[in-house]
Amino acid sequence: MYVKQLMRKKLKTVQLDTPINEVWNLISSEQLHLVPVLDKKKTLKGLITAEDLLINLIPDYREFFSEYYPISPTIEDVEKKLTKQLALCAKDVMNKRVFTIYHFQDVFNALSKMIAHNLRILPVINENEVVMGFIVEKDIFKYLFKKKKNLLKELKKFKSQQKKVL
Repeated sequence: MYVKQLMRKKLKTVQLDTPINEVWNLISSEQLHLVPVLDKKKTLKGLITAEDLLINLIPDYREFFSEYYPISPTIEDVEKKLTKQLALCAKDVMNKRVFTIYHFQDVFNALSKMIAHNLRILPVINENEVVMGFIVEKDIFKYLFKKKKNLLKELKKFKSQQKKVL
């Protein structure tokens, strides 16, 4: 089976210049695991997960309490930092190291890539690197178990026919 036959086609995306608060609203309201970041040509430039946003939005208190910053931070210090972080765009927080799979590849290639890189979801792209959808590890496993179940049924049927012949 090919990736394009098993991929999910409904896709929510953001642009490189999408404000970080809009990305957060999309991820939280749609309960998404990740959002692809596309350029104007619809080519994939990166991915953003909820974790990526949290890492960038939550102030790193270690920098406030280090030996180089001996004075405890004020609320104003924290607010300034948070204001700067809220001014970020998708391109500032996206993960640029993205693993993808082509739509014409076999699902086993997708599963191998997922296992090798400890991923649960892979963006599916076409020959022009345009995102077409996602393939999800859970969907591959459902397909494989369904296929195995059907194979077992066929095997039992074959065995019963063999007994009739003998």
